[in-house]
Amino acid sequence: MFKLECSCKGELALAHKECAVKWFTIKGNKTCDVCKQDVQNLPVTLLKIHNPQTVIRRPQTIVQQREVARYRHVLWVWQDMPVLIMVSMLAYFCFLEQLLVSDLGARALAISLPFSCVLGLLSSMIASTMVSRSYIWAYASFQFAVVILFAHIFYSVLNVNPILAVLLSSFTGFGIAISTNSLIVEYLRWRMSRQMQSLHQQINGTVQHRWRQQEEQQNHQIHQQQQQQLTEDRSAGPANNSRQQ
Repeated sequence: MFKLECSCKGELALAHKECAVKWFTIKGNKTCDVCKQDVQNLPVTLLKIHNPQTVIRRPQTIVQQREVARYRHVLWVWQDMPVLIMVSMLAYFCFLEQLLVSDLGARALAISLPFSCVLGLLSSMIASTMVSRSYIWAYASFQFAVVILFAHIFYSVLNVNPILAVLLSSFTGFGIAISTNSLIVEYLRWRMSRQMQSLHQQINGTVQHRWRQQEEQQNHQIHQQQQQQLTEDRSAGPANNSRQQ
């Protein structure tokens, strides 16, 4: 029988040693089910198995890393995306209101309010789709600047209808922003490929240069060995002739 060193007394503290070790191993802790106190005389092997300091943390697998990245993206969408949408709506509303209020008066509010909501939501969605999180505010600012520039040109310079001017400036600004981003991405890819090609060429050149050096060293060693062999043969020839005489 095995006596458990806990708060239990009498027969409650007695158990078969193998049964007790197996039970606490399955439980994963050393807490007594009766007195709720830790058992002090458990075998050392059990303590080593369940010691949290001895647990080896394995690196995350690819699936776990994807899940973490997806969770961070969802968290960012629910935390930062509403802020970007609200700021974009407010910026477009202020600009359209100031652009149209001098000519349309109270009608400017009826045009600027729905268009600002649509443009703010659309620009935020495009910005979050086209660029990474670290460049999203810069892209949204560039997109806003291009839209208001063409809105001013279409409405103030070309005297286009207000609604048509807003629509044309939106399509033009978003198109230019998307095209510019695509060109920058393609240029960076081309530059990276050129750098990789130059790096491969440098590596190949270094390997070929070392191979040529090794080949020259081997040829030089072979030539030296041949010279030594010829010298030995020449020195050994007169000695053999003198011995024959």
